Amino acid sequence: MNINQLKIELLQKIIDCNNTELLMEIQSSFSSFYPEVNEGPQPYSKDPNISALSENQQKELENRYQSFLKGETKTEDWEKVKAEISKKHGF
Repeated sequence: MNINQLKIELLQKIIDCNNTELLMEIQSSFSSFYPEVNEGPQPYSKDPNISALSENQQKELENRYQSFLKGETKTEDWEKVKAEISKKHGF
């Protein structure tokens, strides 16, 4: 059995399970597990409590988000963007 088949089988068993105690035990087993991320030249473990962004990047992202919420940021309609990309690159 390959890994993807195993994942699907486990997911199905979890979905079908109605035993709260067992589900909580499974959740507890995964609480300290950080999946391996396979991006870039070397895989790494991603701790959800540690941001991949620097503090300055997080501040800039927050500033841009607040600007967007206030309507201060110029945006484009997604359908228009897709049409322009299709026209320019033939996708």
